[in-house]
Amino acid sequence: MNFTRLSLFLFGFISFLNIQLNAQVDENHFDYMDLFDLQMVSNPEISPDGNTIIYERHQFDVMTDRRLVNLWQISFDGKDHYPITSGTKNYGNVSWSPQGDKFAFTSNQDGSNQLYVYWVKSKTTAALTNFTESPGNISWSPDGSQLLFSKFVSELSKAVKPGIPAPPTGAQWEKEADVIDKAVYRRDGGGYVQDGYSHLFIISAEGGTARQLTSGSHQYGSPSWAPDGKHILYTVNKSKNAELDPNNEQIFQQNIITGEVEQLSKERGPFNSPKISPDGKYIAYTGFKDRFVGYQLTQLYLMDRDNKQVEVLSNNFTQDISSITWSKDSKSIYFRFDEEGNSKVGNIDLKGNSTTVAENLGSASIGRPYGGGSYSVSDKGNLAFSHVTTSTPSELAVLGRKSNSQPKLLTSLNENLLKSKKTGNVEEFWVDSSVDGFKVQGWIITPPNFDPSKKYPMILEIHGGPYTNYGSRFSPELQFIASRGYVVVYTNPRGSTSYGEDFAAYINHNYPSEDYNDLMDATEYVVDQGYVDENNLFITGGSGGGVLTAWSIGKTDRFKAAVVAKPVINWYSFVLTADGSPFFSKYWFKDKPWESPEDYLKYSPISLVGNVKTPTMLLTGQEDYRTPMSETEQYYSALKLQGIDAVMVRIAGSGHGIAGKPSNLFRKVGYITNWFNKYKD
Repeated sequence: MNFTRLSLFLFGFISFLNIQLNAQVDENHFDYMDLFDLQMVSNPEISPDGNTIIYERHQFDVMTDRRLVNLWQISFDGKDHYPITSGTKNYGNVSWSPQGDKFAFTSNQDGSNQLYVYWVKSKTTAALTNFTESPGNISWSPDGSQLLFSKFVSELSKAVKPGIPAPPTGAQWEKEADVIDKAVYRRDGGGYVQDGYSHLFIISAEGGTARQLTSGSHQYGSPSWAPDGKHILYTVNKSKNAELDPNNEQIFQQNIITGEVEQLSKERGPFNSPKISPDGKYIAYTGFKDRFVGYQLTQLYLMDRDNKQVEVLSNNFTQDISSITWSKDSKSIYFRFDEEGNSKVGNIDLKGNSTTVAENLGSASIGRPYGGGSYSVSDKGNLAFSHVTTSTPSELAVLGRKSNSQPKLLTSLNENLLKSKKTGNVEEFWVDSSVDGFKVQGWIITPPNFDPSKKYPMILEIHGGPYTNYGSRFSPELQFIASRGYVVVYTNPRGSTSYGEDFAAYINHNYPSEDYNDLMDATEYVVDQGYVDENNLFITGGSGGGVLTAWSIGKTDRFKAAVVAKPVINWYSFVLTADGSPFFSKYWFKDKPWESPEDYLKYSPISLVGNVKTPTMLLTGQEDYRTPMSETEQYYSALKLQGIDAVMVRIAGSGHGIAGKPSNLFRKVGYITNWFNKYKD
């Protein structure tokens, strides 16, 4: 290519990348800047008496390009609704004292994140800590006099030193080298790992010096109190080399007066979230007996504190259990679970009989429609939870203790905005697998002002994970795409959670595989509805969805263009460069890469790159340590060598979670839709 042709090529390429991301959409359609008018509810905490709820209100600041979180108070009947905090700082991790006269929270209001207590009667706040590291996992002692929490404690590096001369006075030598000796040396979203571990502390609710309870080179988590106020429970992996033996957390009990420690769980974990019943007789916790595969069903265990006998309480329950809370009478346990793309609250008694208490939980997410949400239960069984639908972001809902009562929405923070802005309609569908007896669930978002007599371009959007799920949840990201005139299809192919263990575990040591067929079955279903232009089909997905996008275009030419976001392209290199290499090599494959390289290549999209004819954009965060940029670079180079029209977009200031900043979410949607617009007939 001569200089003139090269200049013209570069001019055209740069012009394409600089296409305005706010491409024309109807003024009354939900669009980018509307995000800054959204407000969302998260993490409601109900007082022990059930009368008062403190919740987080999330919104986004257009000037600083970041999320803001404040605390609001509302009574269970919806009255007395007012802010406790305001401004541009962040507040969260609310935890009520057992007596309900105060609550603890964390905030960066004075700079770094610290632990605070708010007294309800006097409406006063006091900082309890002045740490250099953020406290978390807050838990009150039964008498309300102390707080248990976790905090990172740095440790002096034992790395080798170079032993070189000091520079002469005034000399300008290069700065010292970074020396790494950990197996896991960086984490997505956190950067390069500091030397140190998470330990547990207690502090008086009236302030003073915090006392460290744990020690050693271990990561401690999930702290909770025993009813006697003298013992605490926590989890820790004390394997000889925990870095290389992840996923083996065990449950321990410690006397905070004598320091005596007892290991309670005996089999290989992981076991998590231990909670002692209010009457002190039982310990409930979650986990599974490890079989060293990518997905196993997370179950609920019950241990008798006297004889240490353990039973699986959830033997008859088919979904993963998380976020457990004992009822005040110690007769049942509340928990969170996902079922068929719907996040719910359940309750299970000590005989293993379970019921669904609440549905449609959702999180304060601006990205894709993943599962999430949280709940809180009072001593009398009143429930508060974050509620979401396909057309409304998360709001605050409550449910009375009577099992036949209906949830009541206490907030409608976005009512005026959504009355003035049209969003795409979301329709659920199911399709029979062409491979076997599985049924695959999916959703279709049609553009605002949709006319079924017309033909629309379609985007198949694939979720990551892969062990997670999409569902009937409001998604600003996908609504932005629909506002640009696309039918958006999203599904839960095999490997997704919320459909039982067999469905999710199908892809253990078998990913990607027939999940590709599930995606194509869903595509056929939507095309058969008659309003999709079969000549304008597009495909995209992020993370695990990026894997399946790259895999799909290596299998079929039916898509006009593709955007492969933050993918794994080569499992061999991924396992050796990702932030969780000890986990991925041990659980997602049977052997290490050099022991069975053929298995790693078999499931790598790079193995199919010779088949690809689809114009492809690669899109990844510059600071992504989960699916490192080197994966994107490999595929980009391979596509270029194949003569495929390809571009690589490197999102600045972003790790794996591109939607962490509103502007980067806008860029993601803008690059995807503009790339597809380029190839749309």
